[in-house]
Amino acid sequence: VGGEKSTYKLEPVIEGNTVTLDHVLFEQGQAVLIEGSQKELDLVVEMMKYNPDVSIFLAGHTDNQGKASLNVSLSEDRVQTVTQYLISHGVSKKRISGKGFGGTKPIASNASAETRKLNRRVEFTVHKIKKQKSTDQ
Repeated sequence: VGGEKSTYKLEPVIEGNTVTLDHVLFEQGQAVLIEGSQKELDLVVEMMKYNPDVSIFLAGHTDNQGKASLNVSLSEDRVQTVTQYLISHGVSKKRISGKGFGGTKPIASNASAETRKLNRRVEFTVHKIKKQKSTDQ
């Protein structure tokens, strides 16, 4: 609709792969998804449905602006926002874990507004679900 085109690239589902959700964006200083973020989250939902033996660990990050303790809290809230979105679209809560890291793990310089926004992100790491060993002989 509207002629806007976005390209999304998800990595292969390999245990240990970490994928940055580049198009999952939040209102500044909030855990509210910006309109359009749902498209990439829907791809994660689809991946989870096609790979029932996979669980994910969500990592939330912020830039280094503001009070560090508030940034950790904000990153935790953003992980919860993504978790709730995935659950509301049929992914089992048991398959999702996560943590907020605040501004402690930057991937870009915090020196300019342009590069700081790269640090405001959510990533997920793929894990295989360990199969329960059967006690039946």
